[in-house]
Amino acid sequence: MIRGVWSRDTIAWVIAASLLPTVAALLLPQGPPAAARIAIGIAVILGWQLVFRIASGVPMSPTAVLGAVAVAVLAPGDLAVWQLILALTFGTVIGELIFGGWGRNFLNGAVVTLAFLFVSFPQVAQSPAGSWIALASLPAAAMLLATGILSWRVLGSSVAALAVTIIVLGAETPSMATMGGVAFGFVYLVGDPVSSPSTQAGRVLYGALCGALTALLGQGYGAIGAPQAVVFATLLASIFAPLIDHGVIAFRTALKRRRHG
Repeated sequence: MIRGVWSRDTIAWVIAASLLPTVAALLLPQGPPAAARIAIGIAVILGWQLVFRIASGVPMSPTAVLGAVAVAVLAPGDLAVWQLILALTFGTVIGELIFGGWGRNFLNGAVVTLAFLFVSFPQVAQSPAGSWIALASLPAAAMLLATGILSWRVLGSSVAALAVTIIVLGAETPSMATMGGVAFGFVYLVGDPVSSPSTQAGRVLYGALCGALTALLGQGYGAIGAPQAVVFATLLASIFAPLIDHGVIAFRTALKRRRHG
């Protein structure tokens, strides 16, 4: 990331701006239903941000857009409004705001929201995001890579590990139409600069873990591009992200001691 011009809010606004192609890819084919879901998501998340702003001074963030769009992309099933509100509330409060807001959390709020949805309401049919979402993720990835917000180590290792695991499993190569959710998830969930490791080697290991888990879990859900696969892969890897950083730092420290011992 280019230093000197970036702040927490600047990064959040760039992430929100990069979502414009994805929003267009949602609204053009789906129209009002997608717009309503995004609007509900933004309203709920901003509402809780305002509550925590008033109660404890937690700063508000435009990443509310990311949470709303992530739900619209990866949870397109026939959800009732109360189910959507409940999941968004849980993910926003438990996954983000109780830690002091975006930038201080160790789990991505959108990931926690989606995981809550998939666990609590498994009866709601889910379907992989389409090819337009995959295509819309390309300019977003380019923008975030160019600004350094998205780590090329995380993205590259996750894609490579996904491809290698698919080959090892002997699974059918997924098509663009079924990989929209994975493409979106790799860019915005796996590549979240807050919940991913901070060491360079840690980012490679973390991305590889996400990619491999996405393929393995996808097999269990019947499709590599299943939205549940990338969500739970990211959740599991994010939990271990601090441990990955700790391991990398400990390894480097041991090497330095051996060299100078």
